[in-house]
Amino acid sequence: MSEEPEIVETDEEIVEQETPDPHAAQLEALNKQAREHLTAEEWEAALDLYRQALALTEEAGDNAGADAGGKAEALNNIASVYLAQKEWAQALETLEPARDLLREAGDQEGEATTLNNIASAYNGLGDWAQALAVYEEALAIREAQGDLEGQSKTIRNLAIIYAQHGNRAKAKTYLNKAMQLAKKAKSRELVGVIRATLSQLPKFRR
Repeated sequence: MSEEPEIVETDEEIVEQETPDPHAAQLEALNKQAREHLTAEEWEAALDLYRQALALTEEAGDNAGADAGGKAEALNNIASVYLAQKEWAQALETLEPARDLLREAGDQEGEATTLNNIASAYNGLGDWAQALAVYEEALAIREAQGDLEGQSKTIRNLAIIYAQHGNRAKAKTYLNKAMQLAKKAKSRELVGVIRATLSQLPKFRR
């Protein structure tokens, strides 16, 4: 594995639902608390809160009609804990239903976010060919949408896989492209992340 992690994307990347939700305040509180526990690496506490958020979303969906985006968001959040713990198989098992929900709902932005996380899980499992294929799928969606920041994140993740497998020249080419996109998107934070990854290239193992 590399010294620089792939970018894992959580609920903030998925488009929020348009219909007002009476449970919104409670969901927001649960997710906020869960993120705090996740940052503190208190995995079980984070999982418990994210599962409560999923149950609440499902309850709201039963009462007011299906909410694919909300359920997919909750599943992505749960998967983010598994990814942080490198529990790749559990992450994949959680993310695939989220992808299907978003695809059926026509939410391409959410689908691209979820594909990015699925690819990270495949790479963690050692299936780097499948990880590359899924990242390319996410990239195609983001290119079609004109999402410069999203493209930059995905291209950086592709670069990391190439670096992990010894192709540093290709990784550098991808990182330079990711850098250009991040600058066009005016994302100073992402520019900093990519610069850090470029500085780590010599340390990647074959």
